[in-house]
Amino acid sequence: MPKDKVDQYLDIQRRTKEVYVRCGCIAYEVFTSDDDWCLEISRFKDRKHYENVTKSVDLDPKIRTLWREFCLIVEKEKVATKKYERIL
Repeated sequence: MPKDKVDQYLDIQRRTKEVYVRCGCIAYEVFTSDDDWCLEISRFKDRKHYENVTKSVDLDPKIRTLWREFCLIVEKEKVATKKYERIL
């Protein structure tokens, strides 16, 4: 994340968290570093809960607006998405 965009990014993430929590997400955390990286972690009860929440999030019109805002401040080719079933 370019340093001059971190505040915008954090504002987008704050509003994204509101959508996820409203849709049932247990926790949604955002971490940033001085090395220009950011990490988002969302937590769910189980796979079924994850599927239900993400389905609701995907249908929320606010999330589309937030995604467009996000795409304006980041280089999409530097975005990596990973999904993990559990943490060891």
